[in-house]
Amino acid sequence: MAFGGIFAGCNPSYQKYELVHHIKTAKVQMLIVEPELFDGALAAAKECGIPREKILAFDNHDEKLPHGVKSWRTLLEHGQRDWERFDDERTSKSTIAALLFSSGTTGLPKAGVLTHYNFVAEHTLVHEHKPKPYRVCKQSEDIRFIPRTR
Repeated sequence: MAFGGIFAGCNPSYQKYELVHHIKTAKVQMLIVEPELFDGALAAAKECGIPREKILAFDNHDEKLPHGVKSWRTLLEHGQRDWERFDDERTSKSTIAALLFSSGTTGLPKAGVLTHYNFVAEHTLVHEHKPKPYRVCKQSEDIRFIPRTR
């Protein structure tokens, strides 16, 4: 999400036809795959026209990668840039952050759209219901944490 992409994770137990549906529905352009899931993911990617150079692997234990598949670490070789940034409510409500799929109990899974606003609201509900032991102040671009006074 930080680079402007949309997350569209899937169930690791998906069969090839389910992966193909997922990839096409979400309009996936790049995959990052666990090594145990290569066979199904590579077959589905091929059927959907995703080239091997757009498939990366989570190879955290130095697993052998299929021909043409690179490590996710290659993403770190492109230098640094600022994250996509916006600070207005309208943009946060209209910018898709993730496509999360239903279980598919009444047919093939359907994609639910979650915006950045949805994620902030969820975080607020879960983590902001208790007062913090500090007060957050913003001065220019710096954020300081100041202990609460009673």
